[in-house]
Amino acid sequence: MDKDYNLLRLLIVLFQTRQTVAAARKLNISQPTVSTMLRKLRHQFNDDLFVRNKNKLEPTPKCQQLMERLPALVEEMEALYQDDKGWHISQMKGDITLVFPATLMAPIASKLITALCEHAPNLTINCEPWNAGTLSMLEQDPSYWGVGYLPLETNKNVMQKTLPDDKFVLVKRKDHPIQSEALEEVLQYPLCLSIIPGYIEASKVEMLIKKYKLDKSISVRSADLALLFEFIKSSDALGVVSKRVEGMLDSEIVTQALPPELKSDTFRRETALFFHASNRHADFTLWLHKELAKLMS
Repeated sequence: MDKDYNLLRLLIVLFQTRQTVAAARKLNISQPTVSTMLRKLRHQFNDDLFVRNKNKLEPTPKCQQLMERLPALVEEMEALYQDDKGWHISQMKGDITLVFPATLMAPIASKLITALCEHAPNLTINCEPWNAGTLSMLEQDPSYWGVGYLPLETNKNVMQKTLPDDKFVLVKRKDHPIQSEALEEVLQYPLCLSIIPGYIEASKVEMLIKKYKLDKSISVRSADLALLFEFIKSSDALGVVSKRVEGMLDSEIVTQALPPELKSDTFRRETALFFHASNRHADFTLWLHKELAKLMS
């Protein structure tokens, strides 16, 4: 039987979207056409490839096996049609999704989006906070790129490129009664932390409280920086946040260095750009990494 290699692109999109309607929208074809193409795929591979589970298509083991190799193969085939005229960011179009931790959303994501809107006017950018489903989307969908903290356990479908470290400081209300950076004094006040949904690892501060057997618990955890800042302004709480938010703080909040005991372990945290393996050689990935490295240096 003759093989229709044009169907392989549909297999990838169905694996990403898990819905025939969404796949049709992404490929700009009708839903009945997707259903017809899926029947051909099933016949060619002698496997159902997807089974329906309520409103979603779940891949079969055979489909999972194919997807371990298929994106890279399709990427190589598409590279045969690329010309030698070079690539420019202005050529980007369609939809992409950028994901950032809440701590980096305003200081970094906003500047990156401004640059993209200026240099790629035909590109539609979806920007989301990092959440429990982000890693799954990075594994499945090549239109996702994410900035995240290390360590992060991923599979071979997700690759990463190192970015400059993030740094952390204490934040407090301007007239806070604290007198020094000494750990024993810091521990007298309520502590609040910015958290990232989807990260299993505890925050560095909580790990160190446990490590040093300190008699202290965290008062507030939140993924919403605005909420944390309002809480800090109206209380004696101290927050531990990215140093990059300093430029966003209003006059009622100031920063303070971490206690020396915490600073040695907690002051820095590695970050990286995460993306689907099929984008490891993509010009846009290289552009993103270069621009982010510049913004975060």
